[in-house]
Amino acid sequence: MKFSESKKMLLQIFDKNNFKNDVKNNRTHTSCHKLVSFSNGTKISISFPGYKAKINKYGLVYDYRVDIQKNNITTSLSHANIITDIFNKIVYGKMDANKLKNFLIHLSKEGPVDIELINKELQYTSILPHRDLISRVKLAHGNKQYNHLGNSFDLTIEELLSSIKWIVLQEDINYPISKGFEGRKMPFSRYLEIIHVAQTNSHSLEEVINRALAHNRPNTWDDIDYSFTKFIL
Repeated sequence: MKFSESKKMLLQIFDKNNFKNDVKNNRTHTSCHKLVSFSNGTKISISFPGYKAKINKYGLVYDYRVDIQKNNITTSLSHANIITDIFNKIVYGKMDANKLKNFLIHLSKEGPVDIELINKELQYTSILPHRDLISRVKLAHGNKQYNHLGNSFDLTIEELLSSIKWIVLQEDINYPISKGFEGRKMPFSRYLEIIHVAQTNSHSLEEVINRALAHNRPNTWDDIDYSFTKFIL
């Protein structure tokens, strides 16, 4: 399903479940909707409205939480969790960074992916994030909350790409590219930055986490090619 189709589907789900009315009445996380079930038993759902949902002069600001149910754990996933998982796969799982980058660029533009091909091409050693890595990510959050449960397992490739899709759609909905905002260009830029960090020493994991948590638009790095974002519509 393309991003435009998935976005339309999400908005229909919100409308059918009284998202706007719940926001007006300051009710949060009143609804939960399962989006994906995988053959290994993992499920991805959304919970809404989120705490940041509101109505302002521009209209309704959507906020929702992407949850994963995996290995008897149910927890939310954030951009920081995704960044950490990617870093762990490349540095410790020895995944081919360039192949992952190419697949993520394709995902960012098109949406649908050939999961059988990706599983074949992106072979790696599945390994749980080490506590030292988790400590680094936690420190990078500073006073901001870090959900360590979101990195208490190694996401399968299918789980990773699907989680990315539903998480970045929130950016498209609230910061539409058609109106000059970054939309999903922002998180995909961070994902490519962490791939770069995993390959070089020019920047750090902590820098990427901080950029993902920032409320402004971070400057681009001279040593990364961001031209792929021109084709994200």
